[in-house]
Parts: sequence; C-alpha cells; structure tokens
Amino acid sequence: MPQSAEDAVAAVEQRRIDALLTSDINVLDEIIDEHCTHIESNGTSRTKAAFLADVAKQEFSFDLFEIDENHIRIFGGTAVVAGTYRNIVRVRGNPNPVKHARHLHG
Repeated sequence: MPQSAEDAVAAVEQRRIDALLTSDINVLDEIIDEHCTHIESNGTSRTKAAFLADVAKQEFSFDLFEIDENHIRIFGGTAVVAGTYRNIVRVRGNPNPVKHARHLHG
C-alpha cells in the first residue's frame, strides 16, 4: 500500500528529530532546504548554514526532543506542519529545563 503524503512528511519529521538528537549533520543537511531560516523560540534566527555549523560545534544539542502533537496539511506540493513539542536542550553543554513550545514548518 502506498504511503500517504502525510505519512511521508511525518517520517521526514521523525528523521529530523532523530538527527537533532544525534547531531547528524549529514541528515540535517539533506532534509533542510537551502532557503530555510531557523527561528528559535527566543527570536534568534539562523540560516541553514549557520544552524548546521552550530550543531556541528555543539553550540546546542538535545537530551530530549518529543513531538506532543503534529497537524500535517498538504497544499499541492507544499506541506505545513504545526504542533507542540517538548525538549531539553543543552547550550554549550549546559542543560536547560524542559521546554514546551509550538512549532511551524513549511
């Protein structure tokens, strides 16, 4: 049975989370678009190159990253993913408290 578009997007989202947990630059480079701007919950923004460089330098890493809910909508050739997550991020090796937040990916 062919995979639905929503299931395919959910699989890429899980692959992204797994790559963040393991700091896998190759996977992140493969699945993040060149024009992506990553915006942190504190408002900090990074280009794809800056984001990957920070992951490589371990400027931040994750002890936990779990999606609580995802809503995936397909509009032609574009997918929009919105939902909530929680994570424990380490900034320069120092763990932060559990963060509960919302996400939006297109």
